[in-house]
Amino acid sequence: MPIFSYKARNHAGKAVDGTIEASNLEIAGARLIQQGYLPVSIKETEVKDSLSLDLSDLFRRFQKVSLEDLILFSQQLSTLYKAGLPLLTSLESLKDQAENQRLKEILEVICRAIREGATLFESMSRYPEAFPLIYVNMVRAGETSGLLGESLDRFVSLANRELITRQRIKEATRYPKIVILSVIVAFAVLLTFVIPRFVQVFHQFKTPLPLPTRIMIGTNTIFQSYWYVILCVLIGIPIFARYYLRSPKGRLFWDQLKNRIPVFGPLFIKIALSRFAYTFVMLNRSGIPIMQTLEITSSTIGNMPLSQSIGEIGRKISSGRSLTDALKESGRFTPMVIQMVSVGESSGTLEEMLTKVTEYYDIEVDNSIKKMAAYIEPTLTLFLGIVVLFLALAVFLPWWNMASLFQ
Repeated sequence: MPIFSYKARNHAGKAVDGTIEASNLEIAGARLIQQGYLPVSIKETEVKDSLSLDLSDLFRRFQKVSLEDLILFSQQLSTLYKAGLPLLTSLESLKDQAENQRLKEILEVICRAIREGATLFESMSRYPEAFPLIYVNMVRAGETSGLLGESLDRFVSLANRELITRQRIKEATRYPKIVILSVIVAFAVLLTFVIPRFVQVFHQFKTPLPLPTRIMIGTNTIFQSYWYVILCVLIGIPIFARYYLRSPKGRLFWDQLKNRIPVFGPLFIKIALSRFAYTFVMLNRSGIPIMQTLEITSSTIGNMPLSQSIGEIGRKISSGRSLTDALKESGRFTPMVIQMVSVGESSGTLEEMLTKVTEYYDIEVDNSIKKMAAYIEPTLTLFLGIVVLFLALAVFLPWWNMASLFQ
């Protein structure tokens, strides 16, 4: 970590100098101010060459604030705030306890900004990579209403629910990932070590080779002759897909494709509808206006076709249409959602109705994941059996043919 030399003045106005260790110039200044000094000049004294790069600094540059880190931070800040501690004191305490170095650095800058008169919302909004839009707006609503602890608790509830959904999907897809990886490894081992030896043996005999063996030999020849092209394709496709899917056009195409996949498509739609209802309720309870609630929900729902529909719904509501009519005209929401929203609007119980929608779709998502797992296992078993049969035929059929030839 870089070392900075500084010249400053203390509370009595006396000149002091020394050195301080910090990851950058801004944090060095913040630490001096925190220690009660008024910085006059700060300069970096330790210059690192490329060969002596500190691995911890390199790791810290790419370290991200995960959803788990944000949940833990929000839980702790909510507890301290409700206990009556001043906001700045709570943040400084959490900064010292933070294990994520990137979060620690961000909190240090946020503490300095709050000392200078900025609000927590303004300070956090400068770091969208750590504090997402929905989080910042819920903090803003909590600060405005004086219910910051409650707003943080609502975000924790929302984030925990998101983590549970992710975990369910990971558990359902873990077995397919293991099977597919095993097949790829087995295929690569055969192409690299087994088939080349077979080719040398088979060339000594003039017997025709079975089709599975010819396919394997042809594949081996292609890999040996054009391995650099295949390697470039294997590296290039993920890079291109990553950048393309980050663009609005790419995300829209991918989400439309996901929604049409059998078995998986309905699951993705149910997850998006459940997320929409729950996020709407949490933001509405935080006191955020409905237009801003729809805007935030559309950007955090994770389904571009539905996000576009929510954006259109917001424009229709601003022109005087009801939420029920706007949902109905969008064509993206199920009759059950529209009916529950209609009942909620007419009876003044919109939050309760959307909560029931969330509970219903949570059950539906859980059942869909179980069904998906039930479909995946026999399908993968059949796929694995076909692959093993093909590899066995490719390896053993030529030996049986040569054995009959010798007889």
